[in-house]
Amino acid sequence: MRKLIREFVLEGAGLHTGLNCVLKISPNDKGGIIFKFKDFEINIEKLSLRGSGRGSDYICDKFIIRTCEHVLAGLTGMGVWSAELVILEGGEFPALDGCAELVSNKILENSEVVNDADDFNLKLFAPVYVCDANNSERFIAAFSNVNDNNLHVTYSVNYDTPVIGSQLLDFNLDFNYFYKNLARARTFAMRSEIEYLRAHGMALGGSLENAILVGNKDSKDYEAMGGLRWPDEFVRHKALDLIGDLAALGRPLSAHVIACKAGHELHLKLVDKLRRLINIK
Repeated sequence: MRKLIREFVLEGAGLHTGLNCVLKISPNDKGGIIFKFKDFEINIEKLSLRGSGRGSDYICDKFIIRTCEHVLAGLTGMGVWSAELVILEGGEFPALDGCAELVSNKILENSEVVNDADDFNLKLFAPVYVCDANNSERFIAAFSNVNDNNLHVTYSVNYDTPVIGSQLLDFNLDFNYFYKNLARARTFAMRSEIEYLRAHGMALGGSLENAILVGNKDSKDYEAMGGLRWPDEFVRHKALDLIGDLAALGRPLSAHVIACKAGHELHLKLVDKLRRLINIK
């Protein structure tokens, strides 16, 4: 794990709102990940969740913060589980580079490695499963990982475009793996969706500087600044999203998580189910 030793600030347009957003990330000596405003703060595991195919939102009576997954993936993927996220401006986390590379570099500059606490991780003793009620091929499940204290992820995607097609990624998570293999995987959208998204107030802060634009069905065309970073950059980004969404548990999960054609909505349904089990125990 890593511990923050200095605060840093992230600023830029929100991916969907396009508005300027400012987020200060500070050390938190009390422990846990806290969302903080001028006169109000709350631990991440107490926030309500809302997911769609376009991002993960954190909700409380007093506020809604949109598209939190990439920053949270950078934090927890790099091993930081104690921080104050101070929302200074905007109702969305800044989109930055459309992945978690910038956040990860900031964490390397402003943190230090600390010893893991063996009893800090959440451990499963029974499988947990959620699926899309309208499509049984879309599901996510978590199984006990008794021989390993880390998170093991198996993620598969399938898109009806030759640029993506079927992709599979399988890995054990630690911050070295995250930094080298996931942090630079950018978000993406289909060209055919852009007009609809922007008409509905989404992707207003998206550009080729922070996203990959994939050609329409049956097209091998795509636009990405500098080209693809990996041939399977798409499934890597989905795994990055999953890691960011699991941050809502407030503690690292020791489990084998298998996701098939999932996405934010199913990720967060799994988190909700895991939260209920934790509360029962």
